[in-house]
Amino acid sequence: MAAPDRGLTLLLSSLARSNATETPLATIQALIAHYLANIHPSPTPLAATIVSSPIFLPFSHAKLEVLSTSFRHAVHLKLQALKADSNGLFSPSLDTQLNIWSLAIFQGLEGGHAIIRLACCSGFLLGLEDILQHLPVKKRGVKGIAEDELVMTFADVIDQLSTSDTWGKEFRSAAESADALVLSLIIASQSLLLVPSQKFTALPLSHLLGLIMRTIEDAFDGGRFLSSLQSSLSSNAKFKIHIPLDSPISESIKSVSNSTSIAYIGSISKLCARTVSLFVDHRPNAALPLISEAYEKLNSITAHVVTDWFPTALSGATGQSLLSPDAREVTTAIWATLKTLLFSVIMITEAGLSALVYIPSSSAVLPRNSTLAVIVLQTLSHLSFVIAQFGGAGHGAFDELKRLFYLALDVLGSDVAESNEYARRLCDVKSGLDPPLAHPFYQAKKAFALSAIEQLVPVLNELIIQELVLPTCLPHLSDTSHRETFESAHSVILAIFASHAQKASESTSQQRGGFTRKIVPFYANCLIDNSVQGRLSTLQLRLAYAALVRSAASVADLSLAWFCIDCLLAAIASTDEHDDERKHRLQLTLISCVPSVPLALLPRLLDPIRSFMDAAQDEKDRQELIDALFEEIKVRVGDKEKEYMIRWWGELRMKWAHTVPGREEIQGGHSLDTEMSLTPRL
Repeated sequence: MAAPDRGLTLLLSSLARSNATETPLATIQALIAHYLANIHPSPTPLAATIVSSPIFLPFSHAKLEVLSTSFRHAVHLKLQALKADSNGLFSPSLDTQLNIWSLAIFQGLEGGHAIIRLACCSGFLLGLEDILQHLPVKKRGVKGIAEDELVMTFADVIDQLSTSDTWGKEFRSAAESADALVLSLIIASQSLLLVPSQKFTALPLSHLLGLIMRTIEDAFDGGRFLSSLQSSLSSNAKFKIHIPLDSPISESIKSVSNSTSIAYIGSISKLCARTVSLFVDHRPNAALPLISEAYEKLNSITAHVVTDWFPTALSGATGQSLLSPDAREVTTAIWATLKTLLFSVIMITEAGLSALVYIPSSSAVLPRNSTLAVIVLQTLSHLSFVIAQFGGAGHGAFDELKRLFYLALDVLGSDVAESNEYARRLCDVKSGLDPPLAHPFYQAKKAFALSAIEQLVPVLNELIIQELVLPTCLPHLSDTSHRETFESAHSVILAIFASHAQKASESTSQQRGGFTRKIVPFYANCLIDNSVQGRLSTLQLRLAYAALVRSAASVADLSLAWFCIDCLLAAIASTDEHDDERKHRLQLTLISCVPSVPLALLPRLLDPIRSFMDAAQDEKDRQELIDALFEEIKVRVGDKEKEYMIRWWGELRMKWAHTVPGREEIQGGHSLDTEMSLTPRL
């Protein structure tokens, strides 16, 4: 018994001192965990000694982490001790003993400093979460006591951090050497996510959201962490861009990236996201103005980043070869901070918009859902040069960004007037910050704008499309220098045609979409021009031209649809005889148009298809043409045209089967005779 007594004596003497220079923090952590779990008869006095110890003042992350970890380990050790002692027939159950022990510890924590109690409660709850799997399902209520204590303690912290007298003299003196707000949020973010929603909402969510947003704003220096970038750039004989390691931007970015708040910005952002989500769910009227304010703050941060980033030579750098070794080191840190900011924005804004979907905009006083969506899209637009590093905001984005981007556009799309106004602002950019067209910053911003417009096309009026959207797309339809912008521009045009086809099918009038029909000839020739190598891929060309023909065929007058087919036939006929690859791509494109034309045009279309199949000299190309046509018939041709197509195919299949081995069998193991037998039912 002498060794444990000496250990307890060492612990108590260390806790009584105002510094830990004689006893390392790791030793104190181990001693606290051991004696909390094993001291008899009650851990209450020891818990009271710990929570009132001056050794944890002034606050630091390392000290609070020691407290949290020691209480977490104590739970594990207590479980082991209880399992070792639970031999008696009449001994209390495991969960009962844990409850008694937990209550004893929380009694000892009463009256201690709020932030120290928060660290203790946080670690205790994390420990209980760890051991839940070792308890019977019906006996896991032991965690409820720790959840209640954590919520009450954190509410006390919020109250002290939010008081108008700056927490009071006593509180201020304890926290004067450390950022108490940041440390409190870091500790809380590790455990509050485990608290059930009904308990979490007992917190003062408005104050909590304000404190979190203040912390995030401070972590990124209000978006001003690049303010010294321009003045820090220079050049030398070997490199166009040089940044000395002792420059102001080096010190600034090092200060930001090495801060405690940035190190834990992920956890803080998760806490903010949950706060926003539950705030909207439970108190929407109170939440919407504050969430709008929070989103505006994020928008302001990103706007400041853009203002400081764009004028610099670094924003136009397209490769590492332009940077000196020192500049590369600083640039890497800058990009890491920018990406961290992007992830934080995505996490916070996605949580709010996901909850807002279920909240109707019922009050003229509260911010509208579409207004919040516009703020989010503006924030993402500011960071479009960062988003471009991840494949853009559209189909190539990572899942979280893609979900937020399309969610914001869906919310915005429910408000036609706001959608048209937002599209107008995206297209009509006259800011003095506009860079040259080839500038990477411009290309990223334009690609983001086109991706957004593509989703809004169905709700845009024809005047906006004609006067703003189309002129915005035109410069990029044949410019492949920036692939994302090139593909986004074509996607917008195809969205215009798809919207026209949809509206034509829903309307009895054939007069709608006059502008759309007028640009069909232009776009047909544009696609043919982009059929050369290095522009649209074969798959992209086939999908785009089929969509164009489908839109042109959506009206009663089929001359426009046949015009598209005729342009394609003319292009095939005029292709240089030595450019077999392009001719083959155009032939595949023509085959892709088969499901897009109505029954009246099918015979005219199938005749040239049969002709160039018969005339094909290369057996591999001919096989690919036949397979492509078969796939269109089997999968995409409509019910009205299916019967005719199968009969047409049946007349020629034997001819092609004799020259192409294996064509008697349909892909997937079904014979052509089997599909022919389905014709009457189709």
